[in-house]
Amino acid sequence: MSGWGEWGTVVLAVVAVAVYAAIVLSIVRAVRRRADTTALEQTIWTIAVVLFPIGAVAVWLLLGPHPLGLRVDRELD
Repeated sequence: MSGWGEWGTVVLAVVAVAVYAAIVLSIVRAVRRRADTTALEQTIWTIAVVLFPIGAVAVWLLLGPHPLGLRVDRELD
C-alpha cells in the first residue's frame, strides 16, 4: 500500500476534475472569442460543450464552428 492510502484516490479524482474543468473552460472561452459566430451560436456551442464536451469538441475541431455550413441566424426570412 502506498503512503497516500485512501487520500491517493481522492487526490487523483480532484486533479482529474480540475483538469477536466480547465479544458472545458478553455474551450468555452475559445468559442466565446470567435468573431464569426453570432451570440446565439456562441450560446448553443457553450451549452453543447458543457453538456457533451467530447462530442462537441470533436465536431468543433473536425468541422469548425459552422458544421456542414449550418448557420444559426437571428432573422427567419
